[in-house]
Amino acid sequence: RSGAKQDCERFELAITNFVMGEKIAIPQEELFNHLAKCKNCQDDLRNWRATYATLCAREYDSKPEIKQRNEAFIKGLVYGTPSNQAEQKARLAECQFGQVDLNHAIGDTAGKIWRFLNEYGPTSLVELPEKIKDEPWTTMLSTGWLKRENKVYFDQTKIPPHVAVVK
Repeated sequence: RSGAKQDCERFELAITNFVMGEKIAIPQEELFNHLAKCKNCQDDLRNWRATYATLCAREYDSKPEIKQRNEAFIKGLVYGTPSNQAEQKARLAECQFGQVDLNHAIGDTAGKIWRFLNEYGPTSLVELPEKIKDEPWTTMLSTGWLKRENKVYFDQTKIPPHVAVVK
């Protein structure tokens, strides 16, 4: 058991760097093989991705009122308020998505992604929001929806991963 923990410690920085699109110090194939077997590191990867996506959405959101709500929400999480879990969930939804019709936004962005990838080919997930001129959080949600519908695939042999249209 302690050997397994030591093994996971070797991958902690690699997982963080991988999520942020940075160079990793171990072979990517070795990281992927470890992730295929290790539930704890899979959980870490999932948590880092969620955290990174939240931070990106917070940084790139162009509406000042949503930025202020995000700051208030994050302070509430850090300092223990609001104490009411229902209020916290409501604030999370409000902070992240404002008054946006999410289904409409995802559909519009999915169309932009589809047209862009058909014209220009595989593109880095990190660069995609900038290339299609859309918000990162909408781009990631839309890319996930396209993946679920088997319209795109992820090439994880590249760092950062690339997305491409299924032919």
